[in-house]
Amino acid sequence: MNTVLFADDEIYMLDLMKMNFSKKYHFLTAQNGLEALDLIRKNEIDLVVTDVKMPKMDGMQLLKEVVSAFDIPVIIVTAFGTIENAVEAIKLGAYDYVTKPINLQDLEAKIERSLKYMNIKKENALLKKRIRGSSNILTKNDKMQKILDKIPEYANLDLPIVILGESGTGKELIAHAIHDQSNRYLGPFVAVNVSAVPAELFESEFFGYDQGAFTGANSKKIGKFEAANNGTLFLDEIGDMPIDHQAKLLRVLQDSKITKLGSVEEKNVNFRLISATNKPLDKMVEGKKFREDLYYRINVIRIEIPPLRERPEDVELLSNYYVEKYSEQMKKEVKFISQNVIDLLKAYNWPGNVRELQNVILRTVINASGEEIKIRDLPHEISGNQTIIDYEEFLEKKHVERNRLYKALERQFVNSLLSKSQGNITKAAEIAKMDRRLLQNMIKHVENKDDSE
Repeated sequence: MNTVLFADDEIYMLDLMKMNFSKKYHFLTAQNGLEALDLIRKNEIDLVVTDVKMPKMDGMQLLKEVVSAFDIPVIIVTAFGTIENAVEAIKLGAYDYVTKPINLQDLEAKIERSLKYMNIKKENALLKKRIRGSSNILTKNDKMQKILDKIPEYANLDLPIVILGESGTGKELIAHAIHDQSNRYLGPFVAVNVSAVPAELFESEFFGYDQGAFTGANSKKIGKFEAANNGTLFLDEIGDMPIDHQAKLLRVLQDSKITKLGSVEEKNVNFRLISATNKPLDKMVEGKKFREDLYYRINVIRIEIPPLRERPEDVELLSNYYVEKYSEQMKKEVKFISQNVIDLLKAYNWPGNVRELQNVILRTVINASGEEIKIRDLPHEISGNQTIIDYEEFLEKKHVERNRLYKALERQFVNSLLSKSQGNITKAAEIAKMDRRLLQNMIKHVENKDDSE
């Protein structure tokens, strides 16, 4: 039910509006502009209907305040003899106006039109959000671009989709983009990592249950199938679903019906299934590890995402994006990535793909001390595989490796001493033939580095 705020200093007029419109709308009233503004700040208002002449703050001033600070349509009520007020109100941004004495049918028609206008604005905002959301997938790679170009077509077909790709390639991002551009965008997007659902909890998680269905079921629970109704169900790692669970999923896809645990009532469900896996489903079918009938059911549209190691142009693009993002989040001054680092990032194999790159850049930004990211800022798994042909790179790598080896040697030395002395620092200093205070400082140094690492 839409909320309409009616502002007028005449009580009988407010009562008349309540009597005629309170059954159709949630109606709020105010006797002046200041009261109206206070209600607008505290409530979700869909429309303001205001008289022009009111004490403390009149309707024209209220209109200016609403137009400047709130995205709410305003209908101005003015006396028949002061039509110039209505013209001025329209120029200031009012949606419409009515004259006194008020024709209730005319007012209701204008209220309905303004609410419809507001709903269209909200839908347009959602559409813009959907478009912005799908543009979060950054790429310069031709294969990835072809996938993105097909998303609007895939979105409108409303058919099952399976997305194939290594872990961390962005399968869920693609699934979300398809949902956001489909006719189901106002419905829910329910993502489930199948491999994280214990076998014994499959039915309760996916079908839900009624109160008292089993010990500990103290209230009702909606399952994932029902939660995704009129939206999209995204099943990540579907290749990890046990065979008996696959049969239950297939039945739901065929019948579009579920029965909760502890219930005999069937419920209709209507969701679009998008599946994802990093496993070769066709070979799993051949090996009897994945049901052939389910495979054909979910494999109507097939999307294969290339791994990051096959998209070197995206490594630089994404690295710069994440540097800017994390530098801003952590209030750092990092602005650039040296070309040596870019070359090193492109040469790395990226077994964890975009997810791993994101983590590496986060750690690198934390380590960086200046405006430019250098090799010494990279984690060792990246910098340690470097081929060097430049003298400056050699000196930088030498500095990095020397520090790394020293840290490892220092940690090993301290841990061995403490183990030998059973944690007694005085005894450990005697064994090492070194000053006790020097050993204490070394222990603190190692502990502090362990905390930071």
